[in-house]
Amino acid sequence: MKRFLLAAVAFAASTSCGLAAVPSKQEVLDAITVMEKNISGPEAPGAAKTIVVFAQLSDDVMVDIGEEELPWLSEKWNLGKDQEQTCQSLLMAAFVAGDVKSQLKREKAEDDTYSGWLFTIETYHRLKARYDFTSPAIEELSRMQSDGKLLDHAKEVESSELQQDQADNPPKPLA
Repeated sequence: MKRFLLAAVAFAASTSCGLAAVPSKQEVLDAITVMEKNISGPEAPGAAKTIVVFAQLSDDVMVDIGEEELPWLSEKWNLGKDQEQTCQSLLMAAFVAGDVKSQLKREKAEDDTYSGWLFTIETYHRLKARYDFTSPAIEELSRMQSDGKLLDHAKEVESSELQQDQADNPPKPLA
């Protein structure tokens, strides 16, 4: 699993607020609600931290993070450094929030890239109304959703991720 980026964000979040216990399911669902209601509100960064820490530390969910899942992270949007970092962080947290919410609703720890992208697209449009930027990668995901192709693309990414995990961690011989 590519949890390297998620681990880095969780570490940064935990060091800034002290490493506490894993947030409860209710705490993470409340945090997701905060982000759904007002992604650019003053409570959104704290909610984002709760969600990312939960995704990293909880056994109740599994979120794969990598370039395929978050293709916008390498983009430059001609925003100020702080604004660009804020938008990047909130979009990553939105991806994690969508993925986590889906898994908690299904009560199954199985990555859901599609649900992560849906919340990312929604969050992008809300952030874009506030900040003047365009993400070609998220625009492409949005186009795929409009064309009815996003779910299939998500399944391809998840399958590719699973194959990579298996190649990186082959099963041990029984004897």
